[in-house]
Amino acid sequence: MVGSTLSGVLQPRVALYLRVSTEGQDFAGQERDLRAEAARRQWSVVAVYAEKVSATGKVARKEYEHLLTDARKAERSWDHLLVWSLDRWSREERFSRAVATIEELESVGVRFHSLREPMLDSSEDGTPNMGRDLLRAILPVIASFESRRRSERVRVAVREIQEGRRKTKSGRPPGRPRRLDDSKVQRIANLRGSGLPWKSVAQRVGLPAGTCASAYSLLARGLWKPHPLEKVVS
Repeated sequence: MVGSTLSGVLQPRVALYLRVSTEGQDFAGQERDLRAEAARRQWSVVAVYAEKVSATGKVARKEYEHLLTDARKAERSWDHLLVWSLDRWSREERFSRAVATIEELESVGVRFHSLREPMLDSSEDGTPNMGRDLLRAILPVIASFESRRRSERVRVAVREIQEGRRKTKSGRPPGRPRRLDDSKVQRIANLRGSGLPWKSVAQRVGLPAGTCASAYSLLARGLWKPHPLEKVVS
């Protein structure tokens, strides 16, 4: 689809998509740069879709959906879409899913362009984008490698902490803090032994009645063993 003429040359028509994450941000910077790029390419800007929506996915992207609906219309006024970057366009965590929406646009005749990532642009002659295909092939491998490295680092850190060769960032032992120690369990046993009901025992030691009863049962059966690495809360 073509627009107005510039020195006798028909100008392709382009839509801009702008997105910021918070109400405190504005679109001025993105729109200024995208319009400058459109002017450089001698494109006529005929539509602007702009919205303030975070990347969490909890809020619907009305302008994004509006754009996709317009793109599917046979009578749409534009055949090019220009965005600031892929992360402004898509909220998908996986690169392959983000690219899928680009390919959906291409299937209805819209050419996609990213100002910050020109390697993602639709090809001018309709042939497959080799750079995009290469990224789609290698990024999952890189992500998997990084995930394995993170997991291994965590396992090493946990082992070193358990062996006493490394401290946690807080300086406290790992795991959830325990509310029982030997002295508190013994106090529970003494109070219960004096004939107090569990509700009264719980009130005096500041713990739930069920916790007191479980500790008393473990002690009575000789199974009470405080974990050496867990913090004791008085």
